[in-house]
Amino acid sequence: MERREIVGHGSPEIAIAVAIFFLSFFINESYAQTLSESMVSIIEQLAESGNEASVEELMTYYESLLIHPLEINFASRRDLERMGILSLFQMESIIEYRKEYGEILSASELSLVNGMNEILVEQLKPFLSFSSKNAIGAPVSSRGASNAILSRARKKWKEEGIQLASKYKFTFSDCFAAGITLESDAGEKLSKCYHPDFTSFFAEYKGNKVLKSVVVGDYVARFGQGLVMWKAFPMSLFGLPSAVAKRESGITPYTSTSEDNYLRGAGVALSFREMEISLFASANAVDARVVGDTAYTSIVTGGHHVTEAEIAKRRTMHEYVVGTNISYRTGRWKMGLTAVGYTYDKENARRVQDYNRYTMYDGWWGNVGLDVYGNYRSFRFFAEAAMDMTPSFAAIAGTIWSPVYELEMSLLARGYSKGYIATHFGAYSTSSASSNQYGGLFSLRYSPFRQWTILANADYTYYPWKRYGIDDASFLFKARLALQKDFKGGSSILLQGNCNYTVNGPPIFRGRLNVRVALSKRWLLDSRVEYKTRGFAIFQEVTYKAAGGKIECAARVTYYNTEDWDSRVYLYEKGMPQSFSVETYYGKGFGIYGMVRYSPLKNLDLYLKCSQYYSAFLIRIVIPG
Repeated sequence: MERREIVGHGSPEIAIAVAIFFLSFFINESYAQTLSESMVSIIEQLAESGNEASVEELMTYYESLLIHPLEINFASRRDLERMGILSLFQMESIIEYRKEYGEILSASELSLVNGMNEILVEQLKPFLSFSSKNAIGAPVSSRGASNAILSRARKKWKEEGIQLASKYKFTFSDCFAAGITLESDAGEKLSKCYHPDFTSFFAEYKGNKVLKSVVVGDYVARFGQGLVMWKAFPMSLFGLPSAVAKRESGITPYTSTSEDNYLRGAGVALSFREMEISLFASANAVDARVVGDTAYTSIVTGGHHVTEAEIAKRRTMHEYVVGTNISYRTGRWKMGLTAVGYTYDKENARRVQDYNRYTMYDGWWGNVGLDVYGNYRSFRFFAEAAMDMTPSFAAIAGTIWSPVYELEMSLLARGYSKGYIATHFGAYSTSSASSNQYGGLFSLRYSPFRQWTILANADYTYYPWKRYGIDDASFLFKARLALQKDFKGGSSILLQGNCNYTVNGPPIFRGRLNVRVALSKRWLLDSRVEYKTRGFAIFQEVTYKAAGGKIECAARVTYYNTEDWDSRVYLYEKGMPQSFSVETYYGKGFGIYGMVRYSPLKNLDLYLKCSQYYSAFLIRIVIPG
């Protein structure tokens, strides 16, 4: 698996890509940022699980914060939680500081808040704005109309055709937004009217009193802890203790280029003081292998429509979804009820086997769940219980404890019965299914010397029923221990060990030593040794930034030696704006890449990236305001 930007070698399609890129990237400011090691670790975990769409969604969210930073003086507890960067103690400290002292006027003042420090604030600065209120009580930085256009192209050496994707978004103040996404994979033919293979669109209105928001077009819905409705790509991975609790976002527009896992229709959120009611409906086409005109044997994901067989499955079946969420907030607590019903317009004709007999349904199906989320002093509690129409049950519950800045711990327990069916499930899981699983997760973050941080995670899962490839009860144990330290100026060190042990194979051990040294404001050295059972990789990367920021160069040499595909190693590389690059190394050999950014004008960036596998280039024009 690999994710690359623009790849080519002088074909006519490259000229088209150059023209597209020359007209693209009309955003508000330049943001060439170096990702933290924790962010890199998350991206690599998602890439290893094959969940590229989650990486795109994650990158899109943080890049949107770079364009429109979070107003720290107006951010609610929910806004701070969604950032996924601050600990529970830090979020509560910011809220308490604002209550006692008023607005936070600068990054320097933020570093004085209990639990914050100069290193963390320096990492947060690109995502935050320190606005004050104007005469009517609104942020003085409230923006008017803005436009953003993003286009990208990708060309692999050994693949015919070129992948094209474009996004356009219009926003007016903070009350209206509309956007469209167009995408065609390499080899997919455009229609006679030059219509792309995938088209996604949305329009969103945000009100303030009764009518809180309306979304028309493509959207996602996230409620509770994901047992009933979490129509987005779940991220079940090791992270900070505070990351075990999902932060629901309700109904929000869909902007990914992935062709799966979204709703198409309309959703509305109504607010009545402490109560909020969300209603949504969807009628979306899906790819499926259809037999005759009335039955399907499989649902196909991926969105590739190149071969005749793939084209024949394109959008051959429809899914209809209706649902609601009613939530009540009082003080520090929130309670919610989510109910959803769904059906396909074709009958289920899949082959029934022992491992999948409890994941099928015919006709209308549905789920209902109750969730609670709240905090008391240094504790945060969250839970959800749900059932389907059988009825079969599922439950998840956890707590996060952060009494001081130096310590944060979390516990998560889950139990999903073998018969629980939830098509739009997105709760924490160590498999792709929402059933046949009982387990517990423990996470710890401890900073005994304020600069050194210890991260520990342990997850045990028991599967009482048969599952794919395993004909009996089984278990999975995962553990991670990491020691990390960040220094002023951008230097850092990370030492990490992972272990995965399951009943059907030997334990898999992984180790990582990553050292990042900022020699000066211009030079940065990044070194890593990555070990995995039956394989390893070593790389050395150097980055140079010229005075004034007009030139930035990065180069890396990687040596890898793995026995087979199962011992492959995933490594993140610096990529172009609005994209990411995770390379897969297996076998034995060297990997080399180099990237150059040149900004001859204030609002013009030129990128070039080359490796032994591909070349990539990009032109970005920035129009402020």
